[in-house]
Amino acid sequence: MDYNQHSELEHAGLLVRGIAWLLDGIVLILLAVVIAAPFFVLGPSNPTAEGVNGIGAVVGFFLSMVYYAGSEATWGQTPGKMVMGIRVVSTDGRDCTGSGAILRNVTKIIGGSAFIPVLVAIVLILVTDDDQRLGDILGDTTVVRA
Repeated sequence: MDYNQHSELEHAGLLVRGIAWLLDGIVLILLAVVIAAPFFVLGPSNPTAEGVNGIGAVVGFFLSMVYYAGSEATWGQTPGKMVMGIRVVSTDGRDCTGSGAILRNVTKIIGGSAFIPVLVAIVLILVTDDDQRLGDILGDTTVVRA
């Protein structure tokens, strides 16, 4: 797609996307606690900090991929996006594909909520014609009003 050509889709703005991201973050934290709790209850009585961090990283990565990419590939929306009335679609307006969902979320999950990746995402959303962050550009997706 020519990124200088603005599509006719009604793109979701930065604020509504940010609120959806925060809502999804809350859901993910709650899910992570529920999923990881048995590891700590049934695991060693004095786990090491490295063990706790390792379990948290593995559970967090896989949970995030299933949550974001799975929701967007299946419904075109995460629960946070549903609440905010937005959805992920291909840049031509078709439903988001599984590969598009995975590609758009790899950068989100790898970057996490670190300052620089979030800042880059914000700048890209503000300067690209189709309000795309790096993951959207890689996955040929965009976020629109549902």
